[in-house]
Amino acid sequence: MSAIRYELARARSLRATWCGASALIALAAGSTWVAARQAGAVPIGSGEAANLLTAGPGHTPVLVPAIMLSIALACASEQRRDALPTLFIALPRRNRVFLAKVVGTALAAALVAVLAVGAGLLTARAVFGPTFPDLAAIDPPAPRILVGFVGYVVLGAVLGLAVGVLARGAPLIAVAVAALPAGAERLIAAAIRAGAPPAERDLVRYLPFRAADRMLVVGEGDGWSPLVDGAALAGLTGVVVVLAMVTFGRRRA
Repeated sequence: MSAIRYELARARSLRATWCGASALIALAAGSTWVAARQAGAVPIGSGEAANLLTAGPGHTPVLVPAIMLSIALACASEQRRDALPTLFIALPRRNRVFLAKVVGTALAAALVAVLAVGAGLLTARAVFGPTFPDLAAIDPPAPRILVGFVGYVVLGAVLGLAVGVLARGAPLIAVAVAALPAGAERLIAAAIRAGAPPAERDLVRYLPFRAADRMLVVGEGDGWSPLVDGAALAGLTGVVVVLAMVTFGRRRA
């Protein structure tokens, strides 16, 4: 617990933390504004209203790659500075330090996601006026979509942290991780569709970010529950986190 308190206190003391969080929330509100302007008509269902607040469905919310990039860059920056030797002196158990970073990152990402939903609600009300069904956000399937959105952002943030540790201060690798949802997965999906037999082309559905995107879909036509939809990304995140923890534990002070 002392390591977690240390990480949270250190994050709160940095101006970059507040600036980065504010920028992420503003970005989420801006994406909601774009989605609301494109929608044209006021959404009549709770699911459609929730989709506006997450700037979905059908694609990865912009907040996910943005928070992955910001945390990966922040972590890579920490790796390049002389902050780690001091940290290891104060908290010599490196695995606990790393797990504290994971927990602190997850808590901060969850808070940013909740505030982003609130900012999106204010933005949607500004576009549509009082006719926007903000009370419908508590009716099904909106709670499932909003909880899925928060979980999606948390997984993206933890994945960004792990990649930042593995990058060991290389910002190019940290930037590349933000291209995973829109870049790498599209190339992989295109390769599968082009070269795989028809019976195996359904593997595209199991790609981590494509599967996680379905947590934000209103209907359940795909037959996947939200937990199953997020399992692929959670599994990828878990593997990368374990690799990052091993790397962090073996790093020279």
